[in-house]
Amino acid sequence: MIVIFGALALMVGVIASLALESWWILVAVMALHATASAVVIVYALRQADKGDKPDPVTVARIEEEGSEAERDRMHRQALGS
Repeated sequence: MIVIFGALALMVGVIASLALESWWILVAVMALHATASAVVIVYALRQADKGDKPDPVTVARIEEEGSEAERDRMHRQALGS
């Protein structure tokens, strides 16, 4: 909901800058948009980097199959090591 209101505020800023013929407001709004986009991209990349374990289905399959050595091998394979 906060993101939607933020996007609405940016749109109002763009419309106001065009109505007032003030290019500085437009530049400020675009800079704010670029900053917010960079924050979202950095956050998404950090969250994606945390995924260092296999999905639950793979974990269940590893638990059910084979000996201890086989489970270790499958776990390493699932992690891409």
